[in-house]
Amino acid sequence: MALVLGTAQWGDPYGVTNERGRLTDADIQQLVRIAKDCGIADVDTARGYGDSEERLRPFAQQFSVTTKARGGSDVVEQIQESLDRLGLESVTSVLIHDWEDLDADGRTATVGGLRASLESGLTDRVGVSIYTEMGVESAVEDFAAGDVELGALQVPANALDRRLDGSVLLEELSAGGARITVRSAFLQGVLLADQHRRAAHPDVRAFVEWVRDDESQASLLEACLAHVRSLPWATHVVVGATSAAELEEICGAWRACGVERAPLELGSSDLELIDPRRW
Repeated sequence: MALVLGTAQWGDPYGVTNERGRLTDADIQQLVRIAKDCGIADVDTARGYGDSEERLRPFAQQFSVTTKARGGSDVVEQIQESLDRLGLESVTSVLIHDWEDLDADGRTATVGGLRASLESGLTDRVGVSIYTEMGVESAVEDFAAGDVELGALQVPANALDRRLDGSVLLEELSAGGARITVRSAFLQGVLLADQHRRAAHPDVRAFVEWVRDDESQASLLEACLAHVRSLPWATHVVVGATSAAELEEICGAWRACGVERAPLELGSSDLELIDPRRW
């Protein structure tokens, strides 16, 4: 399993616990330096993250790049626009944002565009960014119907969001070579925060208390990372940072943490908490 550097904060003031806002050029240069020092080889971006693709451009050749597009009949054009902004001829992966919101015709058109992108060499892998098992099932069915390999997925998972922990489909896809990236490992920083209002939620407090009472857990950060490392289907985890110091801390925790699943009883059923689309 490998770390992926997220770039949402490069183009937008992304994250409910992000107090720094959109990052400066100096911030980005430092993040890239730390990422390379830590051995991070992959970055995650999107055309929907403000101007993050343009700001990644000076460094894009140094990484394996995943970007995201909307669904629809113009997928090839969207990917080409992203490549132009990134200054690349191709990317490693292209994911479709909000796959679950597309209707049947939209999914069919999208898969056709992704097939064309693969055939023309614009990307090595195509896939979806999804939230639920139903979304995984839909993607598997529609990609198979379009004769396109579902080679990459991005899904949420953390100590509170346990909806996909035991996904048989994700295990099968991962065993077949798909790249499955975990996002929201820190729940946009809520699982690490003391001051944000969502940190007062009883399910968040239960997680914090478990970490503090469990002698095997060195920190909240290590506990979050150890949990996602324990997911049998996960191949990567994308992490965002608003400073070089934050990224250094994440990399240090990644090196130090074990592989330990958080207790299942810590899982939250409150979608208003674990699904950031509802915030």
